[in-house]
Formats: sequence, C-alpha cells, structure tokens
Amino acid sequence: MSASASPLALDPALLARIADLELAARLIVEGARLGAHRSPYTGSGAEFQQMRPYLPGDDLKHLDWKHYARTDRLFTRVYRETTEWPVMLAVDTSRSMAFADGRGVTKLQVSTLLAAALTYLLVQQGEAVGLVSHGAEVGEALPARTGRPHLVRMLGALSRTRAEGGTDLSGGLRRAAARLGRRGCVALISDLYGAEDVQPALREARRMGHEVVVFHVLTPEERALVARGDVEFVDLETGDRLVADATRIREAYAERVATFIAEQQRFATTEGITFVEAGTDRGIDDVLRAFTQQRAAQAGGRR
Repeated sequence: MSASASPLALDPALLARIADLELAARLIVEGARLGAHRSPYTGSGAEFQQMRPYLPGDDLKHLDWKHYARTDRLFTRVYRETTEWPVMLAVDTSRSMAFADGRGVTKLQVSTLLAAALTYLLVQQGEAVGLVSHGAEVGEALPARTGRPHLVRMLGALSRTRAEGGTDLSGGLRRAAARLGRRGCVALISDLYGAEDVQPALREARRMGHEVVVFHVLTPEERALVARGDVEFVDLETGDRLVADATRIREAYAERVATFIAEQQRFATTEGITFVEAGTDRGIDDVLRAFTQQRAAQAGGRR
C-alpha cells in the first residue's frame, strides 16, 4: 500500500479488526508518511574507532596529545557516529484499559496498535526497541533489540496482551527504565489512572537521563458524560459500583476530567516530558505524526 493511505483505512475501529498486527502497523506508519523519515528517537554520540596520522584540516579537539607526548608525532582519534537511542515501551494492561468507546474500540486495542506502529517504525530504521506490558504484574517483557526477528517477537508479545488486574504504573515504568541499561527513552502508553503513583517514577526516569514520553489514551465517553438519567459506574479494577444521575453530575464530571488531564500535562511540561493525547477517536497515524513532529522540535535541545 502506498504512503497515501486512505483515512478510512487508518480508523482505529477498522485497524483493530486486522488480525495481522504487522500489517496494521505498516498501514499506520505509511499513512503517517514516516517511512522515509529519520527515526524520532535517533540519539547522538560517538564511539572510538581507530587512530591515524594527523592530516591538515582535522579537528584539533580530536588530536591525541598523550600519544604526541610519547612519540612526538601527531595522531587523530577517529570516531564512528552512533545513533542508537534504545526505547522501552511501557504498555499499561490493567483492567481499566478494557474500557471501550461507543464504537467498541478499547483503550488497550489503541495502545497495542500504537506500540506496534512505533515498533515497526523504529526497527525499520535500525533502532532498538523493547517492551514491558504491565498491570499489577509484568505481562510481556522483551529487552531493546534491533532487527526483523525482534520485530516479529515484539509484535507477537503485543498481540498477546490482555487487560487484566490492577494498576502499577510506577512499577511498570521503573522496570522499563531499568531494562534500558543506559540512556534512552521510556514511552508510557496508559490512561494514567493512578497518575499520582506514577509521577515520582516519571521524574526518576528523567533524572536517570532518559527521555520520557507519555501517550495518554482515553475514550470520548470518559471525557464527557453523554448518558442521561441514572447511570451505574463500575470500577473495572476493583469492581466497586456507584449509581448517579448523569444529567446532574455532567458538568462537574467534565470539569473534573479536564482538570485531571491538565494536571498531567502541566506535570509533563514541568519535568521535560513529552505528552501526547492518543484518544481512541483519534487516528493512530495522526498520533504518531504529532509525536514525531514534537520529537523533531526537541531533538536539537538534546544534542
């Protein structure tokens, strides 16, 4: 399929029906027209490769003065640019992620498709990517690797994710950061229920030198009550139930949700964290495109 994928083909409700996760990921990446672009995660660094005699025009900062002191000969240290910026995807698989929007698309389905698209894009461009899926316990866990065989393993692990159990966002995030082993990026994909618990872990990952990205996945129905009359609210993780008049609480509910989202965005801005809205009603290619544009704008600051 060409890069000019039909907007209809990239609708999350239709993408979720595609059994082949790699095909869905490819459609998203091509639809976002990212295939020929540089990876949004490409880092910068230099790895020593060899020594050679100094040539006029060589950068003087690469002269090996210790070698000169020993031999009275000028040599230049040659470096190979390294661009690998390992990425760990921390995908929230707690029971709340099973909540579906009006079209039947769950937050976990969108999270899985987004994670698959990121994996496809990064591996395609030679970057290392890994996975920690987590509810209250770790589900799938794969180290950051490159290559086609690893892409297949990642997509297989993502296809097995299920929304089960409670929430431990901080634990999942810390496991993802620990698996990097060196500076890289941790990308959390979650509805952020339990955000108070995860904020210290997000801050900790930043202070470890990692780049941190949060993809916030909510349904339109969670943002604003559309029902009328008495509605039963069920906590998917605890089973707690509450009946309330949706008409009476609609305004207060919407205000509280808006405050919650604004607080997460404010925290992210303060801590230097990239925050991306990834609602179930938003095209996943659009989410990916918005993210890469943010990364492009920030890349100069990291270098």
